[in-house]
Amino acid sequence: MRDAKVAVVIPVHNGGKTLAATLDDLLHQTFQDFSITIVENASTDDTIAIAERYRAADPRVSIDYGIDLLPVLDNFIRAMRIGASRGKYFMLRACDDTAEPDYLEKLVAALDARPDCQMAGGTTKMVGGIKGERLKRPSPSVANFTKNYVAGQIPRNLTFPAEWLYGLFRSECELRLRDRWVALGTAACAASYAVFDFVIHEEVIYVPDAQFIFVEGSDSWKTYGANGFREKLRRRLDYSLGCFALRRSLPAVSTFTTIRFFLMCLSDSRRKTRIKFLGFL
Repeated sequence: MRDAKVAVVIPVHNGGKTLAATLDDLLHQTFQDFSITIVENASTDDTIAIAERYRAADPRVSIDYGIDLLPVLDNFIRAMRIGASRGKYFMLRACDDTAEPDYLEKLVAALDARPDCQMAGGTTKMVGGIKGERLKRPSPSVANFTKNYVAGQIPRNLTFPAEWLYGLFRSECELRLRDRWVALGTAACAASYAVFDFVIHEEVIYVPDAQFIFVEGSDSWKTYGANGFREKLRRRLDYSLGCFALRRSLPAVSTFTTIRFFLMCLSDSRRKTRIKFLGFL
């Protein structure tokens, strides 16, 4: 299969109920210079049959077959490697999510215009959850974070859509993304933990009118969430300290600003992990 400008990779295990809709959405994007690789992870439903049907119908679609079932973190790593090897840019896509038809076009244009940035992300439209349909956008504090950090202006929280993981990345940053993706050691919160690095270094372009549609209700928190006091405490500490460690790649600041940065990481860990102690810590 020829290299395309954008390589879209879909890590999937037993996604037969939704895979066709996701593929149809991608194939009808206004931007068309892309390939799709279905990173199949030992599915036992009709995922493979659906994938093979689309591969036969469109030369841009290929399948990377999995033999042994991999943990979700490992299969995403596999997808990242494949994506980075097949295009100038790569994009991860879950098998049950979609986007507006011009989503890819707008993100490509944004990265083309900003060679200093490593990724582009849009607004997330959440659907299917108990909270109803809603939009997720970054807070203003995300813009110019490094400049504000040097000035001692640290927000209480660094709010951005974790779904930016499904934005568009430059292929040369794949190793950096991959290393950050596995550092937390769990699939829960891994997306926001990985993207945090790019946010604080001002390497994300936010494209407000590029809309990604994220389907809630997979019960991933039940599968990957921490259980028991020790595990929850470890999860909070790992998230907080892992984000705080990135200060070493930022400009030197005062001790007071460093403390405020740690408090921001601690607060973010509470929000992202959904783990609270004493009801508020």
